[in-house]
Amino acid sequence: MPDTKSPLTRRELIEHLAPLIWQDRQREAEHYAALHKQTRPPYYFFNLNHPTIKRLYLRYLQHSLDGGALTAPISDLDRVKFELSLLHPAVLRMLAEEYDPPNKTP
Repeated sequence: MPDTKSPLTRRELIEHLAPLIWQDRQREAEHYAALHKQTRPPYYFFNLNHPTIKRLYLRYLQHSLDGGALTAPISDLDRVKFELSLLHPAVLRMLAEEYDPPNKTP
C-alpha cells in the first residue's frame, strides 16, 4: 500500500486494490485452465443477474468512480472496481491488509 500518513480514502482503496485483485483472479483462472478443470471458482464477487445488483450495476455504468459514464460490457478492471465499490470501507481496509501487509519484506 502506498506510504502515507493519513488513511486512504474509500476511492483510493478501490483504485489500489482493483489491479491487485484482478491480477489475483487472472492467476487463479490460468491455474484452473492449466489443470483443464471444468468447475472453477466464480470469477466475480457478484452475480449481475440478481435484480438488486443489476440496478446498482446500471447506476454504476451511468456514474463510474471517475464520474463519467461507462458502456457495457466494461473491462475486467472496471468490473472489479464496481464490485469493490459495493463493499463497506472496513472490508476494503481488511482486503488492503490482506493484499499488502504492513510488514511485507521485499
